[in-house]
Amino acid sequence: MQFILFIHAFESPLFYNNHNCQGDIIIIPFAMGTHQGDSLGGALFVLAHFRALRSIFNHFLSYLFPSIIDNTQIIGPFSIVSFAYEHFQIELHATGLFNQPHKRVTGSPFGLLFDFNTPS
Repeated sequence: MQFILFIHAFESPLFYNNHNCQGDIIIIPFAMGTHQGDSLGGALFVLAHFRALRSIFNHFLSYLFPSIIDNTQIIGPFSIVSFAYEHFQIELHATGLFNQPHKRVTGSPFGLLFDFNTPS
């Protein structure tokens, strides 16, 4: 645990060269998440994601939640899927994770689709 804190507990600078005529380098403070290519990033994400999955699994016992890394499906009665989804969102936010809005969609064996982004 201390090794992870040593690497991730402090703000670290990101250096960006915008390739203009002067060759200016822009320094961006980086205080949340993991860097691209961080070998621990995926493992840390999965630990936080699993916490949210475990919580919704305990609340919605008759549902299935197949997941591969950050792709999670909620399989259960259509009338209650939105409740499971909202609970999952709350649990994700508690760990600092958020869904991509354009990936929020559901379907049914009958071909019905519902986009969670569209107000009902």
